[in-house]
Amino acid sequence: MADISARIAILGAGPIGLETALYARYLGFQVEVLELSESVAANVVHWGHVQLFTPFGMNASPLGVAAVRAHDVQLPAANELLTGADYQQRYLQPLAASDLLVDTLRFDTKVLGIGRRGWLKQEGVGNPRRADTPFHLLCCNAAGKQWIHEAEIVIDCTGTYGNHNWIGQGGIPAVGELVAAEHIEYGIPDIQGRDRNKYLGRHTLVVGSGYSAATTVTQLVRLSDEQPEVPTQVTWATRRRRDCLPIDRIVDDRLPNRDRLAEEANCLAAASSGCLSYLAETEIVALVYREATDDFEVEFCGPRAVSHMFDRVVANVGYRPDNRIYAELHVHECFASGGPMKLAAQMLATRNPDTATDCLDQQSCGAQSLLNPEPNLYILGCKSYGRSSQFLLSVGFQQIRDLFTVIAERDDLDLYATMPQLAK
Repeated sequence: MADISARIAILGAGPIGLETALYARYLGFQVEVLELSESVAANVVHWGHVQLFTPFGMNASPLGVAAVRAHDVQLPAANELLTGADYQQRYLQPLAASDLLVDTLRFDTKVLGIGRRGWLKQEGVGNPRRADTPFHLLCCNAAGKQWIHEAEIVIDCTGTYGNHNWIGQGGIPAVGELVAAEHIEYGIPDIQGRDRNKYLGRHTLVVGSGYSAATTVTQLVRLSDEQPEVPTQVTWATRRRRDCLPIDRIVDDRLPNRDRLAEEANCLAAASSGCLSYLAETEIVALVYREATDDFEVEFCGPRAVSHMFDRVVANVGYRPDNRIYAELHVHECFASGGPMKLAAQMLATRNPDTATDCLDQQSCGAQSLLNPEPNLYILGCKSYGRSSQFLLSVGFQQIRDLFTVIAERDDLDLYATMPQLAK
């Protein structure tokens, strides 16, 4: 067993960060979870109105379930489909308050950068002696106070949410997008709830061809149907070919709600009538936000290569990892996804082209895929997948299990399997 006096810094108190901390604490390691916000799973709260496709049983680990039940908290049924808010309130908050985790959380702590004490990035390439000195994490709080946090092991579980992609051609910002970004919605708006009046009676441009865009479009159409006396319009722009529907449906989809969403969105796009206009093979060249009239002028490239006016713009174009915090460390990144290279290469090697669109077919790629050239630096969870949207929390739990076979130096270590009584 590795020295349990090693200090582990876990970045992010989201689902994977909390589960990683719990696993480490069960093994007796010193753990501190550094969280930017003032609550756990703050990013989950942002999309709290959205219902998960996967049931609760896939989104909680045996250790987590045991830790919560030890406090007599009633958990959701394994087959229950939760919203993000329910998941945060009914599982993640009680988990964070459990005995092993409650004292590990450090809120209002933003990690600005990570370095290795005594080493520069260009020094000690491939030298195992880099592991002999601790990491230095430059941290700050909302008041601007800065300090150095030291740790022998760093596990980045910060995810990708909030670090959105751009809507311009080639993946760069469209002309004017950087200036207008604060007025563009890059998440899934709560159209049936707090954001209803923001979109009711407005003309909204939705950009993107994934399930997030499908959710936004179907909710806007529903809003129009509910209050036809207040005309609500939707224009849906994607880069998809005109002979393809916007969402690729999965044959015999094992997640019924996901398939129903894809079917509904595709039917709306195929009809392209009423309140919805669907524009395929369309990209955004430029946009201008006009504050005086609270609207956008958007220039398209494609079949309708002219400028159009919209009241709202929703850019559901996905997210990417923010890798700047470890720019001074040795991390080999995939040139395509931006995720760690070993994992990206292993995922590509094991990819089944017949089922590649179904995230349920993803599996952990093993402990070796989690290693970086920088000793004792690990990237878990959604961030480890780079720009891919295929990540599942259940895969993240497998990553945690695999990682601690390395950290604890025990190939057979699997707390999830060897402590089954904890899940009862």
